[in-house]
Amino acid sequence: METNQLQNDLRNFRERGFGQPLGIGNKPCFLVVDVIQGFTDPVMPLGSDLSRQIEVINQLLNAAHQKNLPVIFTTIAYEEDMGDSGIWLKKMGGLKTLKFGTDAVQLDPRLHYKKGDMILNKKYASAFFGTDLISRLNVNGIDTVIVTGCTTSGCVRATVVDALQYGYRPIVVKDAVGDRSLASHDQSLFDMEQKYADVLNASELIQDIHSYKAIS
Repeated sequence: METNQLQNDLRNFRERGFGQPLGIGNKPCFLVVDVIQGFTDPVMPLGSDLSRQIEVINQLLNAAHQKNLPVIFTTIAYEEDMGDSGIWLKKMGGLKTLKFGTDAVQLDPRLHYKKGDMILNKKYASAFFGTDLISRLNVNGIDTVIVTGCTTSGCVRATVVDALQYGYRPIVVKDAVGDRSLASHDQSLFDMEQKYADVLNASELIQDIHSYKAIS
């Protein structure tokens, strides 16, 4: 999006009441969406280079672990016959590379995964759709979902929209999400900030996390 157009759009949206801050609630959790090898290996059909985003995600993970915040990683994996992929496979043929037992559906080994972190398997874009994520959030008393991962225009955005609709405060970490298309990434961040989520840089968020007392 061109800078002048972006500034005009931002001004027009804000004048109409869009983009109001949600803030962080009483207990946040940290959600890492689909940072798996099938998405972080650029040679894979669904892959792109997310090295920079992984570095930032790890900074956030270190802060979250220090404060004992719940951490949930998502992956997406299908049965061998792809019968559990629905009609999505017809739209995205690359899904056939994401099968149970393959390296593609494993978390990227660069991530600072820690024993006790949760791993959630999903079948579709949103981390909420067809999973037990709501139960996991509720049992931990979560009211804020800090979202990182990929892709900004796909699974991140779908998860953020559902989070808001289910009554959680979504926060998207701008420099910890990535996409195969920079245009899609930028437009999606703009849309989410105006309609569905707070969008913060990692440095801002880490300061907020450090202000929390450790959760027992």
